[in-house]
Amino acid sequence: MTTTTLTGAPAAHLNFHALLRPVLTALRFTGHFVVALVGVIFLGSASEH
Repeated sequence: MTTTTLTGAPAAHLNFHALLRPVLTALRFTGHFVVALVGVIFLGSASEH
């Protein structure tokens, strides 16, 4: 149990670190898109009321 967790931890951390860069760059674009989309929806609902 303890050995499996210790061996799995560095591998998972390395995989996560390797996947972090593309995920962060994707989140930058999707984040801006989501913010703009939410802003448009918020302004649209605000103008209706």
